[in-house]
Amino acid sequence: MTIDARQSPFYAWLDHATIRGLVRAALELSAGERLVLIKGLIPGLVDEVGEAALDRFLVEMRIKARRYAEALAHPGEGGAARSTASEPLGGPIEHGEARMPGTRDPRRPGGRALERKWETDFWNEIFGARADRDRTTEDPL
Repeated sequence: MTIDARQSPFYAWLDHATIRGLVRAALELSAGERLVLIKGLIPGLVDEVGEAALDRFLVEMRIKARRYAEALAHPGEGGAARSTASEPLGGPIEHGEARMPGTRDPRRPGGRALERKWETDFWNEIFGARADRDRTTEDPL
């Protein structure tokens, strides 16, 4: 696995093809069936990550829903038209999530590339750096 400034390590480790397939299959269900599917996943998530982590995830989902509604209400205006803060830095790990202080902000000096560097450094604090896996923004792509 390669981690570089273009992709956060919090998403690089995922099996993207499998997740895409599951999402596409779920989108073929009715809205009510998708809600029941989500409800069916909750007990296992509580068992694996705990109620507090699930609560933080639900807050993140509320933020995502608000940001989506703002984007629909202001088409073509980008993030400048949004008042809802973006999602927190960090993200999923195999057994839950790991978050950093602050939220994503593409208008920050250094933009998303800087945030990905922070996330890579944080990831390496948690799991340790490995030359065969990790590259930083200083390494050639």
